[in-house]
Amino acid sequence: MFSRCVGLVLLSAGLRVASGLNLQLATSGGNASSPLLYGLLYEDVYHSGDGGLYAELIQNRAFQGTTVNVDGSGQQVPPFRTLEYWHTEGSDVLTIDNAAHALSDALPWHMRVDVAQGATGDTGFWNEGYWGMDVKQATTYTASFYLRGDYTGEIRGAFWSNTTNSKLGDTVFDVSQSDSDGWIKYEKTFIPTSSAPDEKNTFHITFDGAQTSGKSLRFNLISVFPQTYKNSNSELRQDLAQALNDTNGKFLRFPGGNNMEGQSSPYMWKWNETIGPLIDRPGRPGTWGYYNTDGFGLLEMMQWCIDMELEPILAVWGGLYLDGEIISEENLQPYIDDVLNELEFLMGPTSSPYGALRASLGYPEPFTIKYVEVGNEDFLNGGIPTYVAYRFNRFYDAIRAVYPNMTMVSSIWIGYFNGQAPIGVVQDLHDYLSVSDMVAHFGGYDHADRNYPVLVGEYAAIYDAQHTPPNQLDNPTLQSATSEAIYFLGLERNADLIVGIAHGALIKSLHDEPDNVAMLKHSPTEIVYSMSYYVAKLFASYYGSETVPVAADSPYGPLYWAATKDAAAGTYFLKIVNYDGAASTPVTVSIPGKTGQAKLITLTAPDAYSTNTLGNSTSVWTETTLFNGDEVEGNHVNVNIYIG
Repeated sequence: MFSRCVGLVLLSAGLRVASGLNLQLATSGGNASSPLLYGLLYEDVYHSGDGGLYAELIQNRAFQGTTVNVDGSGQQVPPFRTLEYWHTEGSDVLTIDNAAHALSDALPWHMRVDVAQGATGDTGFWNEGYWGMDVKQATTYTASFYLRGDYTGEIRGAFWSNTTNSKLGDTVFDVSQSDSDGWIKYEKTFIPTSSAPDEKNTFHITFDGAQTSGKSLRFNLISVFPQTYKNSNSELRQDLAQALNDTNGKFLRFPGGNNMEGQSSPYMWKWNETIGPLIDRPGRPGTWGYYNTDGFGLLEMMQWCIDMELEPILAVWGGLYLDGEIISEENLQPYIDDVLNELEFLMGPTSSPYGALRASLGYPEPFTIKYVEVGNEDFLNGGIPTYVAYRFNRFYDAIRAVYPNMTMVSSIWIGYFNGQAPIGVVQDLHDYLSVSDMVAHFGGYDHADRNYPVLVGEYAAIYDAQHTPPNQLDNPTLQSATSEAIYFLGLERNADLIVGIAHGALIKSLHDEPDNVAMLKHSPTEIVYSMSYYVAKLFASYYGSETVPVAADSPYGPLYWAATKDAAAGTYFLKIVNYDGAASTPVTVSIPGKTGQAKLITLTAPDAYSTNTLGNSTSVWTETTLFNGDEVEGNHVNVNIYIG
C-alpha cells in the first residue's frame, strides 16, 4: 500500500463522491498568477557546470588547475595550476610550463611533453575526464588542441575504454609546423566506432615517438565536446539539458548563487572574462572547491534562455565576498559601472561600445532583461548593514536611471530596510527547511504585503523526520518532496505576490558531493531524477493564469490543495497533496457548470522515506483519463477521485 502521494487533476469536468473531503472550485474571484512561477537556479556548484551541464569532457583542459584550497582566514590559496587528471602514455615527461610565448594572456600556462631520447612507436598522454567520459556510437564529437613545437606527422586523438581495454574511436590530425610558427590550433570532428559499456573511458593523444625523440611539444586548451543540446552555442550536455527542459520551468536565475559572490577577493564572477574565444577566458577559483573554466559563460547562459524560452533573472555582484570582505561606499562606483557595462553588453544597440562587442560575438540583436538582482544572500557574514545603508540603493539608482522599467530584486528580506525600500522591489527569500517547517509555510504568504513581491530564489526540504540538523538528507525522500509540494500550494494560492520559485540545488555530480539534496544528480553517463524533480515538473507543467478559490468542508491536513485556471482555455488545475495521511481518502471535486473529462496524474512511492538513487528509482508517475461516471481507487492512488 502506498502511503504518500501528490495527486493532480487537470480539470475540465465536474467531479463528485458521496463521502470524504468535498472540494468546490469557484469559477471566478481569483487573482492573476505570475507567468513565471516555476523556474530554475543555476550556479556552478559541485560540478553542475564544469563536468556537468557544460558538455566539455576534458578536465583541466587549459592547465588552469582543479582543486581550490582555502586557508584559515577564508582566503583561497594559489597557485591553482596543476597537471591533475593528465597522465603520460609512456616514458615521456609532462611538465606545467609558462615559457614564452603564451597562448594568450588569459591562458599563460601549458603542458610541455618531453619525449624520451630514443623513443619509438606511439607516445603521448591521456586525460581522465570528469571521473570518466560518455562515449556513444553515432554521436559526433569535436576534438581540438593548440600545439607549439617542431613536428611533422600525425597526431591521433582516441577514446579508450578502461573496462574493455579497447579503442572506441579515433581521429587523426595532420600536423606540419616548426617552433617558429608559434601556437597553431587543430580541430577535427569524428564519430566513435563503438559505444562504451560504462563511464570508465579516457581520451588519448599520441604521436610518433621516433619523429619527436629527445624533443619537446607543447599543448594547451585540449578539448573534446560531444554534440550539445540542440547543437546550440549554449554548449549544454544533451541529457541534462533535456531533463531541465522537461520541467517546463519559465525562468532562469543566474549566475548564482554563492559562486557568483566569490569566496575571497578578487575572485567574484566577472562577466567580461566569461565571453569571447576560450583562449581569452582565464577562469577563476570557484566558491565550491574547484577551478571554474568559465567556458560556460554569460552568452552561453543567455543562449540557454533562448533554447528553453526562459525569462532571464540576472544576478550582479553587489560588493560582498563570502569571507566577509565588503566594498566600501567610496570604492563601490567601479563595480556599479561594471554592471552598467554588462547591461549595455546584453541590451545595448550595436552603435554602443558594448552592444557592438556583443554583435561581434554573434548576437547582433539585443537581449531583453527585465529582472536584475543585486547580490546573493547579502545577509551573510555581516552584509546586511552596508546592503541597507548604501550598496543596494547605489546599484538600484544607477540601473533604474538607465533602465527605468527594470524590476530590481533585493537579495535580503525587505523588512531589513525598515520601510525605506522602494515600492515594487522584489525580495529574494531562500528557504532551506525541515519538512515540518515547509508544511508550516503553507499559509505563510496569505497576508503578506503586496507592495513587495517575493522571489523564492532557492528552496529545498533538507531535513525529514529521520534527518535533523546538522544531518542533511542525502537525497530527497517522498516525505521531503511532498512537504515541498505543500509549500508550492501556498505559493500558488498567493501567485499574485510570488514572482517565482527555484530549487536551491539544481544539479550536482555524484562524484563530487552526493551527500545532500539536489533535483538532479549525474555521473558522466547517467542521471538520478529525484522526488523533488518530479514534484517540480508536475507542478510547473499544470498551472493556470489565475488562482481559483476552493471551498472545502474539512480543514487542511493531512490533505492540502490549491487550484488555478487557464482563463483562455477554461481549463482548471487542482493539486492535492496527501502528507503523512491515511492510505486512502475519498475526495469529491465539483466545478459548477462543467462536464466532460479529467486527467488524473499521481506521483507515488512505497513509503515516506522512499528515494531515487542511481539504478533504483522508486517514484511512480501515473496518468489516467477520467470520464463522467468513472471511479479511481486502489493501492496505487492515495487520493481517490470519483467522477460521476
